[in-house]
Amino acid sequence: MQRKQIQGEQRQDKQIQGEQIQDKQIQDKQIQDKQIQDKQIQDKQIQDKQIQDKQIQGKQRQSTQTQRLTKSEAFTQTLKRNIQEGTYPYGTALPAERELAENFGLNRSTVRAAIQTLVEEGLLKKVQGKGTFVMRHARDNAYTHFRGMSELLKNHGYVPSSRILYTGPTPAGYKLSHLLQVGEDTVLYRIMRLRLGNGLPVSIENTFVPYELIPDIEDIDFQIYSLYDAFAMNSLRIAGIQQVFSTTRVRNSEAKYLNAENGSPVVSIAITSASEENGIIEYTNALVLPEFCKFYSDGVIQDSKLNVYAQSI
Repeated sequence: MQRKQIQGEQRQDKQIQGEQIQDKQIQDKQIQDKQIQDKQIQDKQIQDKQIQDKQIQGKQRQSTQTQRLTKSEAFTQTLKRNIQEGTYPYGTALPAERELAENFGLNRSTVRAAIQTLVEEGLLKKVQGKGTFVMRHARDNAYTHFRGMSELLKNHGYVPSSRILYTGPTPAGYKLSHLLQVGEDTVLYRIMRLRLGNGLPVSIENTFVPYELIPDIEDIDFQIYSLYDAFAMNSLRIAGIQQVFSTTRVRNSEAKYLNAENGSPVVSIAITSASEENGIIEYTNALVLPEFCKFYSDGVIQDSKLNVYAQSI
């Protein structure tokens, strides 16, 4: 009897021990599940925080870009107003980007973007190695756009350039007084330059305008500005341009400038420009190598004269 009682107690202790082990396993499993759940919650919180931080950074970048765009647009309007009010006169170089940035408390990228906008609008012109130059008022859509030789050459894949051969005052004399319809003693301003395309000679242009027509014409850099830029700066509107073609031969210095043999045939183009207010305001004689003659015309022949709407300078 006593033996059976001992065995019963042993079985009971073993059962209790088994239950305790089972309870411990369940408890450990619950702790593990809780740890896994806590880890998942923590990972989710970290992930949500990372997403939130990225969204904040994205909004900050967008806000910065919007602010820069706004500053650029505002400075574009400031520059345009200063040009129109004469703070930066036509025909002069704009201050350097660094100077503008310092004067207006802006970074150079903002200044550069504003300048590029006005270059695209035609108010400014960049010249490599020289700077950025003021060209004219905001474009007048009613103003007839005469394509310059530089533009015509660019459209055909050439890199245009020019070399000034001579500038200065000269008396009209008999021939030019009749061509420009002025008195023989009228002082004209002469601009003689060599046109180049891809560094090769294209033409020699000899231009004459009334000296009093454009104030301070001696100060205009005609390697940067065209004559028609100068007209626009002084509100001289071109009503029409007439070209008359003929043939001739070049000799001596003219042949040398054009890199042609002495006596080589060229096309001579007599170009006359007129405005409604001032009558004839320009006469140009261009000696053009035959292969480039087509760039000077954009019209039709009427009564043995080629009436065109393309400019010579």
